[in-house]
Amino acid sequence: MANESSQAEASADLEFTRVIDAPRELVFKVWTETEHFKQWFGPHEVEVPFCRIEPRPGGLLHFCHRLRGIEIWIKGVYREFVEPERLVFALGFVDPEGRAAAHPMFPDWPLDAVILTTVTFADQAHKTELNIRQQILSGVAGAETVFRRMRDATQAGWGETLERLEDYIRTKA
Repeated sequence: MANESSQAEASADLEFTRVIDAPRELVFKVWTETEHFKQWFGPHEVEVPFCRIEPRPGGLLHFCHRLRGIEIWIKGVYREFVEPERLVFALGFVDPEGRAAAHPMFPDWPLDAVILTTVTFADQAHKTELNIRQQILSGVAGAETVFRRMRDATQAGWGETLERLEDYIRTKA
């Protein structure tokens, strides 16, 4: 049992569950409409100066996070889009022109890395149980080392992002 726990901690995979005090349709909407998404998606102090969302299977998800002058460009596609129940998207870091790039704060980030994110929205009597699972995939040998190094920052970033989501939804509910 202790071995399973240490393996989970060594993994770069993350999972979060939150109950949001808003109807599922509203929570899904702020995840899938550009004008809403760019208002909350990112940790505290992050701005989203560019965002393009094509909400459909195979549709584009492309945005930029700006934090203290550093720009982090991210681009990918929706693999699944089941309104208002489930989103699955695969993202990667890119440069401003959309070409695969390393994470600016992790220069050894593998260019082939895919961040696979699954978001489910479950109705709970006028509230929404939101579950987010993130996996990082790469064919590069040794990639797990950089992913584990980034795990704590990613976990903290998701925590702040979900706080911003809740704050933003309070203004819309």
